Amino acid sequence: MRHIIASWRRSPARVTSWEQSGIRATASRSGRVASHPSWARGRALRAFGTACVACATTAIPAAARADEPCDRCPRLAVGFNLDLLPTALSAANGKLGYAPQVWLGLNRARVRVVGAHLEPPDAFAFAPEGFHHPTITAFAVLIDYTFGKRFDGAWIGSGFEIWQNTIEHDDVQGTARWSSTMFTVGGGYIWRFAGDFFLDPWAGAHVALNPQSVTIGSFDYTPFPLQGEVSLKVGWFTPI
Repeated sequence: MRHIIASWRRSPARVTSWEQSGIRATASRSGRVASHPSWARGRALRAFGTACVACATTAIPAAARADEPCDRCPRLAVGFNLDLLPTALSAANGKLGYAPQVWLGLNRARVRVVGAHLEPPDAFAFAPEGFHHPTITAFAVLIDYTFGKRFDGAWIGSGFEIWQNTIEHDDVQGTARWSSTMFTVGGGYIWRFAGDFFLDPWAGAHVALNPQSVTIGSFDYTPFPLQGEVSLKVGWFTPI
């Protein structure tokens, strides 16, 4: 038996290149053979491959969980929002403003009904000199889509609004009144910070579908047909 083992050791032809690389790698790890650049590259590649496999085994289950049904996620809910911009701008003008909203959610969609009243400072009318005390009273019906599983996360929405507008002029008694039909599109991010209470920073654009000029006495005012808005909502919802 010793003669057979000795003969096998003396015969390099009996050892395949794959076996040789394995013997070198083993010897290198044990410290009996000096390191070689090709072996170092091989070890680096093996480490990189191991890291890739680890990332894949972590990411794939996470992606799968994102698509799994959520047993505790509400399918139907009702909620309440309060938009802070009309309140803040009106308060800056010493007036009362408000914008309560109620909505009904089904799966990830929401139907939202909005009522608002705004009396901002005169500068926010973007009107010629002499015009003052602009007001807007609005009613809107909007449809939103939320990307989160609990009516949270990013959302986009669109709908139509009716704005009842008024404005006055320094040199004319009385008030100009007109109605605007607006198309609205917007989006934001709903962050639930305490149970089902949430903050909702958002931005939107309002486009007048019936742009018009307003005349009060001998003075004309043409509201800009496109208006932007950036605001913050606070709200709460409950599954039903």
